[in-house]
Amino acid sequence: MASNIQETPFVKQLAANDRPTREKALSSLQTYLCSGRNFTTIELLKIWKGLFFCIFHTDRPIPQQRLSKSLASLLLPLPTTLFLPFLHAFWKTIIHYWSQIPSLRLDKYLYLLRQYIAYSFKYLQQHAWNRELVTGYLDLLEGVYKARSEDGIGALSAGDGKVPDGVRYHVLDVWVDGLLETDEWEGVGVMRPVERLRIEGRTKVVRERAREVLGDERSQGIEERTGNDGEDRRGDEEEEFEGFTE
Repeated sequence: MASNIQETPFVKQLAANDRPTREKALSSLQTYLCSGRNFTTIELLKIWKGLFFCIFHTDRPIPQQRLSKSLASLLLPLPTTLFLPFLHAFWKTIIHYWSQIPSLRLDKYLYLLRQYIAYSFKYLQQHAWNRELVTGYLDLLEGVYKARSEDGIGALSAGDGKVPDGVRYHVLDVWVDGLLETDEWEGVGVMRPVERLRIEGRTKVVRERAREVLGDERSQGIEERTGNDGEDRRGDEEEEFEGFTE
């Protein structure tokens, strides 16, 4: 199933017009992800390739938004061992395809990013802002996280030229909005990537936007914990990813 995940019925049916079909497809995908199997990086990238094009071919704003929320909600039941690898595959796919998204289709992906930031924070709150999970999540966004033999790539990495500034800018734009959908995040260091971008961002526009986020009155009083105590999660791959071509 995993080798052709983008062709499986439950991925295609996520974009169906009728609600029962969509809900059944989402349930099938949730069951698959939570089956307890040890997904490889390659398998997760193939899943996200399929989901990316599922969104690409979904028309009309309401179905697009519904699908984005459904895909973001996939995070909540994930075991902690799959949370970061699944997000790594998501962000790597988004970053890879970003420059290929037509302007008329961009809004649906901006909405998807908004939902993934919000639901990532909800997942962390659901796990009581576990320090290891939070640190791993921030490492992932900063491009420090290592997925087995894969190099890190992060939406809020300060110096990675492979990450489009459009991705960084939008994640910054929705960071506080997503955070405020949760609570009890004070003192867990969730502003660390934003602070780093304020100082080390590759462009003036990104540095200034990070400064604005840090100055947002809604985020005042958040204590910072800037230490990096994430684990190196590298390991051996069993197969070779054949690329992102559609």
